[in-house]
Parts: sequence; structure tokens; C-alpha cells
Amino acid sequence: MIQTITIYKENKKNIEEFLLENISNNISNNIVDEHLGKFFEIFKSLEILFVTDKNHQQFKAKITRDKKKTETLPVDRASTFEKRVIKDGEYISSPYISVSTGHAIITVIKQVEDNYLVMDFKLNNLLEEMGYVTHSLFFTKINKFIYALIGYGFYLLSLMLILYSILTFGSYLLYYDASLIEATFKSIVSITLGLAIFDLGKNLLEHEVIYNHEAKKENNKKVFIGFLISIIIALSIEALIFVFKVILSKEYSDMLYALYLIGGVSMLIISLSLFSKFSRN
Repeated sequence: MIQTITIYKENKKNIEEFLLENISNNISNNIVDEHLGKFFEIFKSLEILFVTDKNHQQFKAKITRDKKKTETLPVDRASTFEKRVIKDGEYISSPYISVSTGHAIITVIKQVEDNYLVMDFKLNNLLEEMGYVTHSLFFTKINKFIYALIGYGFYLLSLMLILYSILTFGSYLLYYDASLIEATFKSIVSITLGLAIFDLGKNLLEHEVIYNHEAKKENNKKVFIGFLISIIIALSIEALIFVFKVILSKEYSDMLYALYLIGGVSMLIISLSLFSKFSRN
């Protein structure tokens, strides 16, 4: 929804001109239900329409896209005009959530002689009608579903790795079917890898599914940095364990590989520092 509102604000001037020009060109001083109903053909995003007099009393039944609601008239619509300043007989509200429908809408008020024409437009449909978005609701739902599927898949994979590490070390304690170094090494590798995958899944779900932040550049940078930090921590632990393994096994010829691993971690740290610096700039 935040992205929808952002798109609206970026194109607010064009949208307001589109609405006001079309209303002005199709309005009639003779306000009858048949004429008002034509606005639902002109605007596919129009949801609700009603007319009030200069005292903000609704004297015609409210018209909706799906059906005509019968109301006890007149209806006091003072709350609709409260804190809304109508300049030159026109007013367009900022996007807000409709209590009756739960959708993000904008309200347009147009003065016609001594009466006021009040129209509520569904924001998503309005943006689609003007070509600023295409099937936005379907696209958003599909994105959330795929991100959720991947994120919870990472959770499941990290849980399996953690369980594997526990079972590996537990098997050593119960059956002594491997050396202590090997069992410890496999357990730590699995746990650190599980931690990195869990952190990636958590960041993915937080930024794309649960909270769905819309500051994409900033949030994508945070996700990327968070994932790199998890990888650096995991690889640092692996390098430390590998060094201990080489020392205990006295296979000193493998120490070169440990050096390569430490060098790779150092390069990641330097790259992350440079990325953070240039991103801030």
C-alpha cells in the first residue's frame, strides 16, 4: 500500500487534473440519478457518489458501483467536509483508508451551483485506470507468496542443519563412531551455516513479507549487508576451526588452505567496508 501511495504522490498533479477535467466536462447543473450514474462508466475506479446541498445535507440517495443504497434523507454530511478547505469549488483529499470498504481511497468534492458532488475513488483502481500500475494487487500478492515460500524454506533448511549438528555430536557421545575433532568440526560447520541461512530468511521475510518496507534501495542494501555479515561470521568460525583441526591432526601441509580461507574472509570484510562507505556517499 505504501508503494501505491508513493506512486500516487509522484503523479499527483496529473491525476488531479485528469479527475477534475473529466468531472467538469461531464457534469450537468441538472443533477439527476441517471446523469450521475454515467460517472461510473467514465471512471472505472469510482466507488461511491452522493450529492449535498450548501449546508452539507445529503438530499439524494448515495450511489455505489454495485447497487443503490436507500437511506433516510436528508443525511448530515458535515463530517465529510470537516477540516476540508474547498478552494474555487474543488477539493481532492490525500489517500486514506475508507471505513466502509477498508480500501485506500481519495475523495473528490466538486461544487455544482449551490450543491456539492462528493466522489470516492479506489486508489489502486485509479492508478490502474491511468496506466501507472498494472494488476498491482495480484502482483503484490504473488510477490509476497514467493518471498514467503523462499523465506520459510530458508527457515526449514536452517532448522535441518541445526538438527543435523545436534545429531552428529549426539551420535559421537552415544556411540563414539567418529573422532571428537571430526564430530565437533561437522557440528560447528552445520550450525554456522544454519545461522547464516536463518539470518538470510529472517531478513527476507522482514523486508518483503511481514513489514514490506518500500524504501527498496535502502532496505535491499541492509539485507545485503546483513547477509554478508552472517557469511563473514560463519566463514571466520570455519577458518578458526580449520586451523585447530590442522594443529590437532598435525597435517601442517593443509595450513595453506586455512590461510586461503582467512584471506578470503579478509577480502569479504574489506569489500563490505568499501560497499558501506560508497553507499553512504
